[in-house]
Amino acid sequence: MLAIPRGFPRKGYDWRDVLAELYERFMHEPKHLVNHIIGSMTTRPHPLSIEAYKLFMFFNANDPLVFKETSRLESEVIEMLGEILGGRNVSGIITTGGTEANISAIYLAREHGYENVYVPLTAHNSIRKAVHLLRVRGIDVKVDEEFHVDLDDLERKLEEHGPGVIVLTAGTTGFGTVDNVEEASKIASRHNSVIHVDAAFGGFIIPFLREKGYRLPDIGFRNRAVVSVTIDPHKLGLAPIPSGGLVVRSSEWFKPLIFESKYMPMGYQVGLGGTRTGGSIAATWAMLKHFGWEGYSRLAVELMEKTLKVAEEVGKRDSLRLVVKPETPILCIDVKGVEARLVLEKAWGMGWYPYHCGLVDGVRIVVMPHVGLDELLEFIEVLESIARSIKRGST
Repeated sequence: MLAIPRGFPRKGYDWRDVLAELYERFMHEPKHLVNHIIGSMTTRPHPLSIEAYKLFMFFNANDPLVFKETSRLESEVIEMLGEILGGRNVSGIITTGGTEANISAIYLAREHGYENVYVPLTAHNSIRKAVHLLRVRGIDVKVDEEFHVDLDDLERKLEEHGPGVIVLTAGTTGFGTVDNVEEASKIASRHNSVIHVDAAFGGFIIPFLREKGYRLPDIGFRNRAVVSVTIDPHKLGLAPIPSGGLVVRSSEWFKPLIFESKYMPMGYQVGLGGTRTGGSIAATWAMLKHFGWEGYSRLAVELMEKTLKVAEEVGKRDSLRLVVKPETPILCIDVKGVEARLVLEKAWGMGWYPYHCGLVDGVRIVVMPHVGLDELLEFIEVLESIARSIKRGST
């Protein structure tokens, strides 16, 4: 096979050689369905969503006068996402992912006069990125022992610094914990503040688990202070990357994300980007229509049942400890007496791909749809074996 060297060639290569090179590189990447990708929030998209993406990938969602059906699909998608989140007459946009959605949400809050951003320690790093880019004032908020926002500290900070936008997370990156949006909303209302909920991970699972009786807070628009929610179809929505979403309470709140663009047929563009593929919109529409509430409910329960079984198994192991009881399909495991970095290096070398928990020194597992229960239970054995190996090597 011809190996194509680095650099921009003067004379182009035959398309078959180019494609062969890409296939060769593809074969070196780990695959979700066969290579133990157990720490990532990505998964194999549903085949229907891939087909839907391909159908609409060439259409610019920011050119609604030309690509009318793409615009209609996005409107329908935002309406359906709003229904999942308990909202009516919502507005919003399909984005490239949670980071763009979170930055957009903080931008909206700033444009509506909220310069203070209250950031719990468990907030996704995109929030701090937004604070830096938008030159607003980030105010750290403590978390409690179970990695939820500390409501007492939140209220103290609001009393000290004044109104702002409070960022809460529904499915924290390292632990999967869910901030108490309901109680925080009451606090926010007392202090003339608003809430943005980052439900990039939890948005496609928490509302469905709540309906099935899981004791989780309402994360959406039934909470008076919530003005915006991030929700990622390319995580548990089973759409392809890049498919993120920002849903906001009203068209009035959304207005600052509409920018004049005189060269466009409509005279404006929506969102922080320019050209936006219709592929992500169509793929998300297809998944919402195909799965429906019942389909996503079944998936949510299946993932949580697997998660709780693995948590039970971890509890039987003397060398392992759950950092916090799982509330969504994420497990943070402390390998007692061993640095997580060393565990991860060995695991990756063996073809297993867990991640780091982030705030604490632990190993993160994300129970995505492609991850099987037997695979997870096997990894717990592997984890114990790695811990023993590292401890023997250090004695």
